[in-house]
Amino acid sequence: MKPNQLHAFVAVVEQMSIRAAARMLGLSQPAVTKIVRELEREVGAPLVERSVKGVRLTEYGEAFAPRARLLLADMRRARDEIAQIRDGVKGTVSMAVSASFALTVLPVAFKDFHTRLPAVHVQFSEAVLPMMLSRLREGYLDFAVAHVVPGTLDAEFEALELFPVQLVIGMRERHPLRASRSLRELYTAEWILPGDGDHFAGRDTISPLLPLGLPPPARVIQGQSVTVALALVGTMDLIGMFVEPLVRLAFKRHGIRRVEVEEPLPVLSVCVIRRRGQLLTPAAQYFVECIQRASLAATNA
Repeated sequence: MKPNQLHAFVAVVEQMSIRAAARMLGLSQPAVTKIVRELEREVGAPLVERSVKGVRLTEYGEAFAPRARLLLADMRRARDEIAQIRDGVKGTVSMAVSASFALTVLPVAFKDFHTRLPAVHVQFSEAVLPMMLSRLREGYLDFAVAHVVPGTLDAEFEALELFPVQLVIGMRERHPLRASRSLRELYTAEWILPGDGDHFAGRDTISPLLPLGLPPPARVIQGQSVTVALALVGTMDLIGMFVEPLVRLAFKRHGIRRVEVEEPLPVLSVCVIRRRGQLLTPAAQYFVECIQRASLAATNA
């Protein structure tokens, strides 16, 4: 299984077109078709089917696509690691972080990292947990930093705990239910929760968070952006779940009030997450160490 075969197949998967994949790779259409056919012979199954409507993946192609991306990502990390050993620490570190972590601990950690390793290119993205796990699974990220409900992370991932953070409920200042002091009273409202239809249903994400044995709220908007959630909760009659640092950092600016409910809300763990068994490059490992130091300093401040 050769890198050029994987690159060609992944390009076809991403473009869903032989022509577009060939253009992206700088090759001819017959060359891309030939390379993909070689890969199919090597894996022993058809991966791609062409029709008048274009290209579609077979069931084998659907199963192989995430593994092909992962193989390419691991090859890149292997090359980075060899180059870092040979030439000094350079290369790329790719990570996703939560909004509150980006606004609090990350700047200190990145300053520490960049001072020591200025030649390393760092790629940041902000995401909610479902999207982070998807991108980790496909090999796009070296690691992620997210808020995790203890005991809910899939076995395919491993987590390094940094510090605890309290979950809070927020609504706009003039919300009709602003006088409510029980989660039971809030179940009739419309909620906005992290998640997306392809990974975690928003209705389900609330279940492990609420210790009442109640069904999820009937009306849930799903979102992958904390920024969007803050803006919508501040202007509409929606109820959102956030982590406590955002109370200080963003609630007042968006016109959101913290709702003090009588039921105890869970404490989440801020964790560095990676695929189980994944070896980090020296640069990525050093960034994790910078994050650990910055997290310790923040919790002791």
